[in-house]
Amino acid sequence: MQSKADLAKRNYQPAIDFISGYNSNIYNLSNQLDFLTAPTYQDSIFSAWNGVQEQLSAFNHFKNLLPQYKLHSTAFDLAREATLAYTRFSSPSTIDHWAKLAETKSWYQETPFRVSPISEIAKASSDVAKLASHAKSVSDIFGAKNISSLGLQSAFGKATELSLFAEKSLSTFTLNDIGSRIGLQKSARESITENFLKVSQDYSGLLKSFDTNPNLLIELSPSLIESVPKEFYSGANLLESISADEQKTSEEELLKNDIQYENEYSLHKYLPLINAGLYSIWKGAIETFNSNNSDKVRQFTASLRELFTHVMHLLSPDEEIRKWTTDPSYFDKDKPTRKARLHYIYRHISNNSFNKFSEQNIKATLEFISIFQEGTHAIDSGFTPAQLIAMKSKAETTLKFLLEIEFSVNRKINS
Repeated sequence: MQSKADLAKRNYQPAIDFISGYNSNIYNLSNQLDFLTAPTYQDSIFSAWNGVQEQLSAFNHFKNLLPQYKLHSTAFDLAREATLAYTRFSSPSTIDHWAKLAETKSWYQETPFRVSPISEIAKASSDVAKLASHAKSVSDIFGAKNISSLGLQSAFGKATELSLFAEKSLSTFTLNDIGSRIGLQKSARESITENFLKVSQDYSGLLKSFDTNPNLLIELSPSLIESVPKEFYSGANLLESISADEQKTSEEELLKNDIQYENEYSLHKYLPLINAGLYSIWKGAIETFNSNNSDKVRQFTASLRELFTHVMHLLSPDEEIRKWTTDPSYFDKDKPTRKARLHYIYRHISNNSFNKFSEQNIKATLEFISIFQEGTHAIDSGFTPAQLIAMKSKAETTLKFLLEIEFSVNRKINS
């Protein structure tokens, strides 16, 4: 008899094949935009461009490839809603409408390097002026609206893939199974379940806000649009790792490796810009993670929690919060609460649905860290390497998410 994980792998393969092929074409086109902008190559680039647009026209058939489940779980249903939402966003008419909005906000200046997150240009240079100059030259050739359109197609294509794998993870277990593979105690299981359901609801609410007011999406930077579905997927994948047998496809392994690369690259880049000590904490945590130390789980998760605490405090200093607000609900014993710190970090983002999702997501991540940190006190069995990798990925993805807000929003406004 096949397990739920085996069935999920088989049932999802047609949809995985479709979205992986679609994203591969966009990725290849974006790499060509990075390098082949000389007049000699422009005809071939335009030809490839037209091919991607034709594939976009067939995107609405993607939903017919999704496996059908009845009465599964609330979290799964919300994940399916998200997948269908991204499918709607990827229709040619919707992409065209958003691209026109994005063009007016010079949103396209970021997109060529966000389309291809491991772009050689992005790796080779941290010179923002050089990147902006290249973005302008690409937009001069292909048009700001076309570049914005490709950026949106990339963002929604990748988001669809992440949402697809998130619902695949959630299809392998019920909420009653959460934590069963690590002997999670009832109180911890209930806490994790409640937090993830809230994350799922807020994720769904955020996507609905884009439906209601398209400007809300364009007001977010491309990096944040990409970060949201990564956060949701990493949470669903972590739940799967502690609740069910895992059957990974090669496409999902490649996706997870991309996320890991992006996490490590971003933390390596951003943490020293905030404080050199933060990078040392993270490096120490990774060294512990890679060691054979019998107490490594507790030490690793303790370092993660310490890193989260320092990052949030440095991004939201007490004196700056006091200048920003005097609302007594943001203080406890004259000290800013975690809610106050997060709201201060999000202060330049006017999308309440985004902020609500972000706050709940960080709360859920810290809850996961606490469960792992307690180790044998709350869990009857040890952690497998796959479970520890999933925990590491979730924590780093959320840290990267906070840092993206700081560097793609706050520091741009303050510069």
